[in-house]
Amino acid sequence: MRGAPVPELPSRSASHLVYGLAVLDRYGRLAERALLHALGWTRAQALDFAVVRGSVLVVPAVAARSRIGADLYFRVPVGVRRACRLEAGDRVLLVADPVAGQLVLHPPIALDALLTAHHPAMTVGIVP
Repeated sequence: MRGAPVPELPSRSASHLVYGLAVLDRYGRLAERALLHALGWTRAQALDFAVVRGSVLVVPAVAARSRIGADLYFRVPVGVRRACRLEAGDRVLLVADPVAGQLVLHPPIALDALLTAHHPAMTVGIVP
């Protein structure tokens, strides 16, 4: 059996982005301490949420109803969860950008949209 040729990958960039995965609990909470640490966000940090193209942008706020809790969880507001079709048990890809001071949550539906074109391209040239 002959496999597909392996494409040459670009060299790893000196990206400052930090990635993580978290599971949304039944209360709408997420926790990924390494990303919060990378962002410099601590307990009681106020957060604002905005839905952008199916993903969620999280930024620090001066005054907001949502805050990082003592247990270093933060609650995604119910309206945001509904807009992104997030449900308890969903795994969320988190991308922290410490330079910009922001966090992006990619729910499963957004990941499906991002990866739909990528996966069919991976099977091209595979000979059974």
